[in-house]
Amino acid sequence: MQPTTRLMHSATQHLNSGAVPSRPMNLLVTNTQEEQAYLILRCLRHEAKRIVITVPEGSVFSRWSGISAWSRHVSRRYTVPDCTAEWRAGRIRAENTPAEEHYMQRIEEICVREQIDVIFPSYDAEVMVFAKNRARLAEQGILAIVPDYKPLARIIDKARTLEAARAVGFPTPASCIPENEAELLDAAGRLNPPWVLKPRCNAHGANIHRLEDVESLRTAFAELAAIQPRPLLQECVPVGTKRNYYLMVTPDFEVVSVHSPQIHRHRVIGVRTPCAVAETTDEVPLLDEVKALVRELGVWGAMTVQTIVSQHDGVPRLMEINPRFGHNLWYRTEFGVNEPLIYLRMVEGKPLPEIPRWPAGVLLLDPLWDLLQLYLLAVDRAGVWLRRRLGRNGGNIPGQSGESVRDLMRTLKSEYFGPSARVTNPLNRGLLSDPLPPLVRIGRTVLFEWNRRRAVKRERK
Repeated sequence: MQPTTRLMHSATQHLNSGAVPSRPMNLLVTNTQEEQAYLILRCLRHEAKRIVITVPEGSVFSRWSGISAWSRHVSRRYTVPDCTAEWRAGRIRAENTPAEEHYMQRIEEICVREQIDVIFPSYDAEVMVFAKNRARLAEQGILAIVPDYKPLARIIDKARTLEAARAVGFPTPASCIPENEAELLDAAGRLNPPWVLKPRCNAHGANIHRLEDVESLRTAFAELAAIQPRPLLQECVPVGTKRNYYLMVTPDFEVVSVHSPQIHRHRVIGVRTPCAVAETTDEVPLLDEVKALVRELGVWGAMTVQTIVSQHDGVPRLMEINPRFGHNLWYRTEFGVNEPLIYLRMVEGKPLPEIPRWPAGVLLLDPLWDLLQLYLLAVDRAGVWLRRRLGRNGGNIPGQSGESVRDLMRTLKSEYFGPSARVTNPLNRGLLSDPLPPLVRIGRTVLFEWNRRRAVKRERK
């Protein structure tokens, strides 16, 4: 049996052999536009009698573009209003706003109708709303899988997270929060361009600007301040690679699981650098600082500590902490570590399932993104060649390095067909067991990249 086959067999066997709960639950999974929501329902489907999901109100596309909405494991779908406006504006408060209260009332209606026992969110804004209403739901016999609200508020605000990191000696980019334009220009004068200007509360790299001149900085500051007051100004760390720490932390702040794969390749999407290929490893830099940061923040549950490794010194610098599962949850579930079930047992106060050790030297691959990157690189290189043949400026390829199509093909061949053990993203599989989600994911990914490239071309004109 090949290494890949052995790993996949072991993972599937472990995930399908979880202890049967005393009473199957009715599970509500929210924010199902996110890929991690589908991974969560897949991990908990054997624990649940029924799985109900929410989709956002709005257009048909917004309701049905999430892959979870198409899963055969879902018993019922409900629309819910938006609850993210206050979070996106950076207004973090312990009481519900009118929009959040409207959202909670809709959730409670769904819970009564479907006799929901457990709610599992995995997006920052919804995690925050459920955390502040956890006691309210508990009085109705509903368990929300979220951490405590007070420490959560420190994580959601990136500026407060960086303050905690500096307090325990975790490296961070030089940063400040300018109150006005005068403070902005003064701080920019102390930092060498380019600068990064971003909201203190955001996700998926939304509204993050990389700026190289003062006039652009002033314009971006005015735009961001209108969306979310007091944006965060940072030095731009030259990206050598990335380093993420995927943690499971108990309520007494013991880190019971930490996974920090080494990144081999990353994509460039605007100011974001998501992972393309990673490899499991036993070497985890700054692990003591990570644990100290968790204790300083006083937060527990599932979280992702995101860092950028500088080209200059090779030191990881903290960018943010996501207090939830992310779309790379499969990095752990494919090795039989059912983290959604572990998190559920943690919140229930029950003994935790056994957590297997991570095997080192296993490649973590996503064929969909790699094939798309190969195709787009080929299209771009062909366009450059054609423009040069016509006597025009070949131009630069936004978001691409100097890598050739042949180089990328050689790299992919070694990764997918070389001697190393490997696992692939499960969202690419399941055409027989749950056929529609993988197909919808392909369509979503291609459409996202097409829209992004159109936006880049508009900006260049």
